[in-house]
Amino acid sequence: MKKILVLLTLVLFCPGLVLPGFAAENAPAATPLRAAIFVQNRVGDEFAGKLDVLNDLLTTRLTEKGFSVIDRSVVLAKFREARNLEPALQRDVRAIENAVGGAEAAAGLESVLAGASALRIAQMIGADYLIVASLTSFGKETRTFQGEGTIYKTGNASDTFTLRIALKVLEGNSGGTIYGDLVSVAERVAVVERLKIESSEIVNKLLDAGALKAAENIGDKIQKIRDIPLKSASVVEFSVASNVDGASVELDGAAIGSTPGHFSAQPGLHQLKISKEWLTTWERTVNIFAGQTMNVTLELSAEGMQRYSTLERLKSELARKKMRTEMEGKEREAGIEIRKEQSGADAYSKKAIADAYLKKEIAEAEARKAAVDAETEAKKAAADAEAKKAAAEAEAKKNSADAETKKAAADAETKKAAPDGEKTKQEVGTEPIEVVPAAATDK
Repeated sequence: MKKILVLLTLVLFCPGLVLPGFAAENAPAATPLRAAIFVQNRVGDEFAGKLDVLNDLLTTRLTEKGFSVIDRSVVLAKFREARNLEPALQRDVRAIENAVGGAEAAAGLESVLAGASALRIAQMIGADYLIVASLTSFGKETRTFQGEGTIYKTGNASDTFTLRIALKVLEGNSGGTIYGDLVSVAERVAVVERLKIESSEIVNKLLDAGALKAAENIGDKIQKIRDIPLKSASVVEFSVASNVDGASVELDGAAIGSTPGHFSAQPGLHQLKISKEWLTTWERTVNIFAGQTMNVTLELSAEGMQRYSTLERLKSELARKKMRTEMEGKEREAGIEIRKEQSGADAYSKKAIADAYLKKEIAEAEARKAAVDAETEAKKAAADAEAKKAAAEAEAKKNSADAETKKAAADAETKKAAPDGEKTKQEVGTEPIEVVPAAATDK
């Protein structure tokens, strides 16, 4: 069976990275795209010992394009820890481990990274994309020129070595290919008569050129890859139980509850920690998936052994403490109910007193209002009487004035109607008598 050598590298895909001093001022930083890179050798023994070289070259070239490369041994360590908790991953993880280790794999890498397997692996390592670079072929072409008997008088030949690398970018949530390419690099070596050149650098040069071209091609398609929307990672439910109840549960350094319990988190690799006093802390990297149930066995710590000697004694002590706690809780609840009833009675009494006081205040306010209204009505009646009296006096004065006016008018009419030389008795009586002097009388 053909050997498949695979190199696994987890990278942080950061297409917007530029060197300081060359970035535009105030240019927004691009959101990193996380990707896992798988390098696969399908060529043969010529490249059997060159995977580490290719890994270093790809790392260097991809770093120049803005990638942050994480050591593959960290990812493999997580694989080994996670596979023990999910049987469905055992086949895929072992296939990858065998491929990385150079053992014969039962299936090709493409089949391992297809569909649901790609989704599970991407969730495990926290990758949005899976990039596969496969060394597909390596060949040599020899060209010979027979120059004897020609103006060149000599013959020559050349060997051309060609390496082809197939590139695929898979969307981690579905395993579907969103970008593909074929990179071809060649190295020509001249063969001269009486000069034989043997060089081990041919393979290294091809690997360097292939890594450079592969990185450039992926870098050129960064925006295309970025423009394809990713499915957001959903939250899944899982449960954790332990042989000793009440143990604290921490996920990625944050306390989320105690055992037994149901929790939720994004699928993939997480750091899970279970701890309790007198017991040895249990801490693992786990691969969380929907519906997962984890049963953790805790053991006595050194201090726990000295105090309890056996786990059963600790459980009995914990059970007694739990019972006491429950009884105290019930007593507290009963006391709270009694206090609530007392508080209710006190509140009712206070409310009744407050209501009586409020009614009294309302009655006094209404009485004051009635008194004010009565006083206002009295003042209004007095004012009305004064107004009526003033109106009557004014009317009497007006009538008297009218009578005087009418009398004067009547007198004037009577005087006007009397004959000339005649005077009324009133006029005679009132008219002054003329006195004639005596001297005038004698004459």
